[in-house]
Amino acid sequence: MSDLLARLGLAVLLPQSELQHLIRSAPYRYKVYRIPKRAPGEFRTIAQPAREIKALQYWVMKNVLNKFAVHPSATAYRKHVSIAQNAKPHVRGRFLLKMDFKDFFPSLKANDLRTFLEKQGADFDLDEVSALCNILFWVPKAGFPELCLSIGAPSSPLLSNVLMVTFDRDIAELCSALNVKYTRYADDLSFSAAKSEDLQRVEHAVLSWCDQSTSPRLAVNQKKTVRVSKRESRRVTGLVLTNDRKVSLGRDLKRTIRATLHHFATGRLAPGDIQKLQGMLAYVNSVEPSFLRRLRKKFGSDVVRRCVEWKAPSAK
Repeated sequence: MSDLLARLGLAVLLPQSELQHLIRSAPYRYKVYRIPKRAPGEFRTIAQPAREIKALQYWVMKNVLNKFAVHPSATAYRKHVSIAQNAKPHVRGRFLLKMDFKDFFPSLKANDLRTFLEKQGADFDLDEVSALCNILFWVPKAGFPELCLSIGAPSSPLLSNVLMVTFDRDIAELCSALNVKYTRYADDLSFSAAKSEDLQRVEHAVLSWCDQSTSPRLAVNQKKTVRVSKRESRRVTGLVLTNDRKVSLGRDLKRTIRATLHHFATGRLAPGDIQKLQGMLAYVNSVEPSFLRRLRKKFGSDVVRRCVEWKAPSAK
């Protein structure tokens, strides 16, 4: 019996026959729905694994995926790494380049995991590798030839960072040689430099890497490529890079937060909106804590504390 499957079976309290049946059917045990994107008429497919598959994925995350290194340039989905830390390396750059991968998660296939484990010299036999692929990837539609990474599985974010380690390393090494700053937040690539021609070289290198790579096979959505300088508004993953070398939430969001907190202070905010405000305040604290201090000064520390500690009334 495979050591990996034996340990997994003990963890989820399943005999091997039932566990192997569950693993064989895992790529098909997903609830699928679509949510609208920002662009009119476009939708994002979300595929959430069944509870029993999630249990397998969490075990694999802890006991397999966490053993592999993630490149420091990858800032998404990591403990104690905030979205602000994805933007901060770029505050000094005069020029900013932003690129975006097309269909990022679905572009990562089960074969990419096989290739990765082989290159790493991981000590898994063929049955174990096949089991890992079935647990971590899904079948998007009947007859589809390849298992893909799903948007909605708890293991997908970590696995994407693991599978992107070669890309991150190669691009980071080039950027270091050119004195270009590089960060990647999931499918969002950000580069900053003192010279625009250095960013042109990086952009060409990213496109070339994607053209030449067989695993993973990635494509840049060139419609979303952005090239700006300090003369223009510079944003990285939604955060504003100010000309005094700081990361800011931006005026519009700050205005919205102030107005919403005022409505809370005057008792005019619905319970659902209070919960949204709690999330916004937590976001403020992680990105621009100085603005949170200003909110406390304007509205009073007690108002902010009551909002943060507010709990929805239990249903009777």
